[in-house]
Amino acid sequence: MTLRALAKSCFISSLGLVLLGLSACTTNPQSLEANDPLEPLNREIYGFNTTMDEVFFEPASKTYVAVTPKVGREMVGNVMTTLNQPVVFANTTLQGDFEGSLITLARFGMNATLGVAGLFDVATVAGLPERHEDFGQTLGVWGVESGPYLMLPVFGPSNLRDTTGRFADRYAHPLKWNEDEPASSTKIGIRVLNGIHQRAELQDAIDSLDRTAIDPYVQLRTTYHQRRNMAITNGEDAYADLPEFD
Repeated sequence: MTLRALAKSCFISSLGLVLLGLSACTTNPQSLEANDPLEPLNREIYGFNTTMDEVFFEPASKTYVAVTPKVGREMVGNVMTTLNQPVVFANTTLQGDFEGSLITLARFGMNATLGVAGLFDVATVAGLPERHEDFGQTLGVWGVESGPYLMLPVFGPSNLRDTTGRFADRYAHPLKWNEDEPASSTKIGIRVLNGIHQRAELQDAIDSLDRTAIDPYVQLRTTYHQRRNMAITNGEDAYADLPEFD
């Protein structure tokens, strides 16, 4: 499948999510100004995500933190970052950032070998900075508009462009390379661990959002827009922890 065909297929899949919510479109001026015409539906999904988080994800992440020492959590984060380097490499290349591609390739090789399968981030110590690129950013660099804001079940804030990118990035990730084992217990375990690890990393930011925001939904939406625009224009981390809202 060509890159153009893959992007088209992913975009069509994402468009389907929007079409399913057309009946929930709003004419609220504030929502339209925030590029959130599906706000009624998005708020329903946000409420579902909040409930899921309270029941499952937050308890799981707190248990993870309680039973895993800090050095162990750092190793988990290092491994997940190393696994994601082929995705970053593909997107820096597609964006024409060949220096970033070389740095990412060097990081992957160094951490996968000297870093003991990614457990240790020796590349950063060696002066090779970590890059954060995804196909949503690549589409933005290519001039593709973001499309409407979307609140995805479980995955959280996104938009049509970034949802398309989320599908496309899966094909560059090492977990997708062996199609003979599409749903092995190892792959599932890695994805679950990654989700719990990321949720634990966001605990302080989520607590701050809940504590200080008048409307957490609006604050999260605003922060997402800002983070993604910054990521596209100057390469900053698209998925870094949400900032403090104090």
